[in-house]
Amino acid sequence: MPVAEVSIVPIGEGPSISKYVKKAIDVFKKYNLKVEPGAMGTVLEGNLDEIIKAYKEAHETVLKDTVRVLSTLKIDDRRDKENTIEEKLKAIDCYK
Repeated sequence: MPVAEVSIVPIGEGPSISKYVKKAIDVFKKYNLKVEPGAMGTVLEGNLDEIIKAYKEAHETVLKDTVRVLSTLKIDDRRDKENTIEEKLKAIDCYK
């Protein structure tokens, strides 16, 4: 199962972007994805097509309220073993 890290940042909107982050997270939660917000990005787990659709919609949603957005999407799509947020964190002893 793919795990992705997403960051959607409005450019030129001042030092606080939390209202934009909240809008993106609200979009992600509409999809059939596991959503884990973090301090520097949001991690998504689920079907790759859903991740891509959610990412695109969140990007467009944030862009409605600003004139410039810098978005990044990193995808880890591993097929040889279970690939979940929890399994990735267990591998570095973050979950017991």
